[in-house]
Amino acid sequence: MEQKMGPAQGTGPFRCPKCGSVTWGQLQHCPECGESLTVECSECGGTWRYIYDYTYCPSCGAKVGKQRSKL
Repeated sequence: MEQKMGPAQGTGPFRCPKCGSVTWGQLQHCPECGESLTVECSECGGTWRYIYDYTYCPSCGAKVGKQRSKL
C-alpha cells in the first residue's frame, strides 16, 4: 500500500512558525524571513524539523523544549 507524504513527514507544504510563509521540502531556514526550521536536542545535538513537535528526542530520548536551533 502506497502512502502519500505530507506535512507530518516533513515534505510540506507547511507554514514558517515566524512569518507564516508557505515552505516545501527539507529547507533548513525559511526563504522569506530566515527563521530556522530545525529543532536541536540540548543533550545529544540531534536535529529534526520543527513540525514534528516531539516531546522526547528521537535520537537519545531526552525531554526536549520547543526552541529552534541556530543552524
